[in-house]
Amino acid sequence: MTPPPGTAPAPDPTGPDEADRAMEQLMRFLAILRRRWLVVAVMTVLALAGAAIAITALQPRWRASATVVLHLGGPQVLDKVKNVTEDTESRLLAYKEYYQTQREIIGSRTVAERALATLGLAQDPVFLGIADIGSEAERVARAAEVDPIERLRGMVFVEEVRGSRVLKISADYPDPQIAADIANALAEAYLAHVDASRARTGDAAKANVETERAKALAALQQAEKALSDFKQQHGISSISLADRQNVITEAIIKTTANLKDAEAESFAAGAVHEEAERLHKAGSIAGASLLPPLERRVFEDMRAEELEAEREVEQLAVKYGDKMPELQQAKKRLRVIQGRIAREEKELLAGLKARANAARKTEARLRSSLDDEKEKALGLTLLERQYRELEREAKAAAEAYELVSKRDTEIEMLGRMQSEDIEILDRATKGRAPVFPPKALLVAVALVSGLTLGALLALGVDVRDNRIRGLLDLERALAGLGLPVLGQLPLLPADARIGVSNLRAQRRQRDLHTLLFPQSLMAERVRGVRTSLGFAAGKDGLRTLVVTSPNSGEGKSSTAVNLAMSFVQAKKRVVLIDADMRRPRLHQVFEPPIGREADGLARVLAGKCTLDEALITGGDVPEGMSLLLCGEIPQNPSELLESPQTRKLLAELGERFDLVVLDTPPVLPVSDPLILARMADGVVVVARCQATTRAGLQRALATLRRSEANLLGVILNEVDARREEAGYGAGYYSYHADPKAAAPQI
Repeated sequence: MTPPPGTAPAPDPTGPDEADRAMEQLMRFLAILRRRWLVVAVMTVLALAGAAIAITALQPRWRASATVVLHLGGPQVLDKVKNVTEDTESRLLAYKEYYQTQREIIGSRTVAERALATLGLAQDPVFLGIADIGSEAERVARAAEVDPIERLRGMVFVEEVRGSRVLKISADYPDPQIAADIANALAEAYLAHVDASRARTGDAAKANVETERAKALAALQQAEKALSDFKQQHGISSISLADRQNVITEAIIKTTANLKDAEAESFAAGAVHEEAERLHKAGSIAGASLLPPLERRVFEDMRAEELEAEREVEQLAVKYGDKMPELQQAKKRLRVIQGRIAREEKELLAGLKARANAARKTEARLRSSLDDEKEKALGLTLLERQYRELEREAKAAAEAYELVSKRDTEIEMLGRMQSEDIEILDRATKGRAPVFPPKALLVAVALVSGLTLGALLALGVDVRDNRIRGLLDLERALAGLGLPVLGQLPLLPADARIGVSNLRAQRRQRDLHTLLFPQSLMAERVRGVRTSLGFAAGKDGLRTLVVTSPNSGEGKSSTAVNLAMSFVQAKKRVVLIDADMRRPRLHQVFEPPIGREADGLARVLAGKCTLDEALITGGDVPEGMSLLLCGEIPQNPSELLESPQTRKLLAELGERFDLVVLDTPPVLPVSDPLILARMADGVVVVARCQATTRAGLQRALATLRRSEANLLGVILNEVDARREEAGYGAGYYSYHADPKAAAPQI
């Protein structure tokens, strides 16, 4: 959800945790490398030594390079005509393909064989790699197995100069001058191969073009002859076939129009004749109206004359009677006029019939003419298909012949010109320094490999190392047990003042370090443990404390002594008991009184002496502290510790002292500490840094818990202060005691 304006976005809670975990892993890795620096150093030295041996053993080689320019301007011969083409195909292929092609040509056996013939190295022992063979027979046998051409190809490589059309031909050889000769010979062999290939291509192209030209010419002549014969056969000489088609088309159109007019005229004439004949049969002279205007006027004049004669007869009949000569003359004239009209009517019908027949004949002739024109058009259409095919063949043959003729001319011109599309830019020269073996690269690879392998080996060794190496390892070992770490006691360096070889004196000084040096880091750490024990004991307090360890040699006795003296410095009455009746050690720290060496815990529990006789005070023992040594070593320490006298002794000591500290044997080898742990108010387990294993510590703590002991925590002993991280950092969680700021915790 988007936050409201003016509100800062909430931080991602997972981010810092992941960053912290990553930083913690990095710090752990660096801590491992610091602990296992010797492994990393040894692996690095071994890798560098291997590189030095390789540099010394490998035979040096020099490199020489010649450069060749690819102009991509070679001849283009019949790029669209089948079987005639240029080898380079510069205009058909992309430059990448062209470059790959030229690279393969340079590295081919053909070019290498040509260059080898120029160099004359086919029998050279150094070139064949048999110079180091002492036996002549073996040398000859090996020479027979070597392919000189493949040997030369293996010495040469071709690379492209980025962003250009320049190829670099390089050769590696033990002799710098021969290396330059090989590079130059290969470049020259490549150019010679390209020139020979171009010449072969040009000759083949010219021969092919000449053959194609002859074929094209023959095809053109044949096509033109076939077209000419077709024109003569069908009378297509003066005008073209298209013009003849136009004339016939126009005639068809005109004849069709005339036919339509003739049909209309025939229909009209027939209709007029039929109507006139019908009127004539009906005795009507109305048929005269169907005549043309000129003829109709003549007929009308005759009709007017007849009407006038009839009026005259009627007038004379009325005036004179039937027997008057004038009347007879008028009737005779009327009969003449009527006879003439009757003859005109017959002629009229005959004329109309003749017109109708003429119109029908005209129509029939026009229809026949139209059919003839259509037949001519259909025949011409059939001829057009053949004519067009012949015309197309003639045209295609002419174009093919023209193209081949043009290409033939181009080949002839290009054959007279030398195309410099490939040239040598720089010839190879003698190298100044060998390029093999690459000393800087080998040293760098050896260094990186040594560091990497050393780091991996260090990680492997560290993973297999089950020892507790610091506070972080101890906290992880205690994670499932719920026990705290009470503190860390530092590793004390040997004191040169008392002699490094005096191990007993060095150990005694460590055991009494809190007493001898109360302001030291050791004393400060012991006081910290004392404070942690006070918190761990709770309200009931701590009266009886058992100090033990998983195994021997982990510093439990030294820790018990320093812890007892720290409580004494806090004004407590403390009694320190050496309860290790198998391998006691406190008598080496505090010398027993003379004559009382045998008095101790064993004799007190056995009833051979009293407690007061066995307790030691004064002398080397600090004020406020009493000491109960082991005394003589008994045969049955476990039975003595399980006896009721042990409980009585601890009870009595608890009443007389503020704190009873028991230095017991290790937990894992014997069962003595388990017996005392059940009787004590608390148990402290001491683990030695870089010595105690996690499995041993966990097994010891589990054993104590099964014995119902009150485990207060674990003390990590002999921690190297130089390896501790400041504060609660990502490495080992610890602190550095500042002698100026630290104050005793009492």
